[in-house]
Amino acid sequence: MFRLYSDKKIRKIIADNSVLIEDLCAFYHVPSAYLKSILLMELPEINVFDVMADGLVRLNWLRYSLWRCFALDRHTRNPLRKFDSSTGYGQIFSQVAIEAILFAENEGIPLNLGISGELYPFSPDDLERVWKRLNQDRVFNLSCATLNIIHAAFQMTGRTDFDSFHEEDIKMILTRYNGNVKRISKYGEKAYRYFLEFNGSKKEKVPRKPQAARKPVCSSL
Repeated sequence: MFRLYSDKKIRKIIADNSVLIEDLCAFYHVPSAYLKSILLMELPEINVFDVMADGLVRLNWLRYSLWRCFALDRHTRNPLRKFDSSTGYGQIFSQVAIEAILFAENEGIPLNLGISGELYPFSPDDLERVWKRLNQDRVFNLSCATLNIIHAAFQMTGRTDFDSFHEEDIKMILTRYNGNVKRISKYGEKAYRYFLEFNGSKKEKVPRKPQAARKPVCSSL
């Protein structure tokens, strides 16, 4: 209801960003079919209410920066007090993005996000600056979506070797991107069908030399 993008427009968005998607996935050693299938699941869900939610988050961060007279409540159900929302093409929360970034750092995964300084998961300043980047910077948003796929892979399988995953693993990883569950959901099943569409009949090989891939450039945070 009240979707922002038609099915035709969604396919065009993925096609128009195909070079960026391939570069990001090559840089982070993730088969591009994962990110493309996630986008094909998430973009149809963006509607006018998501735009309103993003607007409220933006307004609340403005209020907080001006007065800082109320405590942040990350779990509030009051939309007038929300400080995080799923945003951008990847429909990713700031908290989720920060956790994925920290996981990548701990695993020694090279990053090219333009982030200065250390991030803290519950720091208001970090939540704000990451959310604004997710909302405004397409490259940063898709970069964090890719890192979240890596984090989801580790959470669901205990490893990040994408060449080793079988059908059930892939479905679990795609499921985890959308929610904190321990079993394959309808989301994961549907996303897997898209995965097969993008992956083709042959098993996609993960790039072994990230230095040969072009670095997607994110603006400084």
